[in-house]
Amino acid sequence: MDVKKEKIGNTRIFHLSGEMDLYTSSDVREVIRKPLDQGAKKIVLNCQEMTYIDSSGVGVLISLFTTLRKKKGQLYLCGLQPSVYSVISFTKLTGFLSITETLEEALSELGETGNPVQEKKDSSRPLKAIIQDDEHELLVTDAMFHKDFNLDLRKVRRLSQLIVQKAPSEILEINLLEQQISELIKNAVRHGNRNDPNKKVKIWFSFSTKHAHLIVEDEGDGFKDVDNWNDFYARKMKAFEEKDFDTMMDYLSFRTADSNENDGGNALFAAVEFWNKGVVFSERGNTVAVKRVYE
Repeated sequence: MDVKKEKIGNTRIFHLSGEMDLYTSSDVREVIRKPLDQGAKKIVLNCQEMTYIDSSGVGVLISLFTTLRKKKGQLYLCGLQPSVYSVISFTKLTGFLSITETLEEALSELGETGNPVQEKKDSSRPLKAIIQDDEHELLVTDAMFHKDFNLDLRKVRRLSQLIVQKAPSEILEINLLEQQISELIKNAVRHGNRNDPNKKVKIWFSFSTKHAHLIVEDEGDGFKDVDNWNDFYARKMKAFEEKDFDTMMDYLSFRTADSNENDGGNALFAAVEFWNKGVVFSERGNTVAVKRVYE
């Protein structure tokens, strides 16, 4: 990830190029932190050259947004690539973040009104939640390709890229599919296996021109907060659909006792939006199955 800085008037502009993921998001955070500490209140992230974002990158956006809000500042994103916009949209951050197509539009908004315009590209969608059921059809592994891996976080992205190469070229959102697969495997490594490379991650996958189906199992104790997460998500969605963004501020991040500054449930928020045939956990909580159908 390359970050170039520019200042126009009182607005700090950061031109982001490359991938904003687990490995680079902390660097982006540090670059932006200095001008914030010096009192900057108007920030524009020019994302025209940014090709990828994951939940860690989304966490940086949330941190930046909340910091600026406390300072009564403003944050704009511009030039989002479709796959990047989709991840941000899935996590419902479009309810907070001001997004424009061009840098010029962002600067004009900041200069003319001084107030961010709420992005309203999202329409209300039926409430989806996580299912927990050992007998669910998505957990059936018949006819799926299967491999076991000993992984650390450095290998997750490469493995995800190799898996998605099995998908047919007719699937037009390959980059977004790879990002979502990476999030599931990363979650198994980091939260399930606690970054222990001696523990295995089992992966089953199946692709066609009409579907993508993935199952990931780790050796951890399992996700124990499914009910709490579902309740949190329902409240977040209700606030979003009612455009009650003050209330929604209470639901930016879902955290448990094990969460760190890069965690916040953002990957799971995106998952229930992207995998349109469901996100299903085993009763133990250490296996997750997802499926997306392409119309």
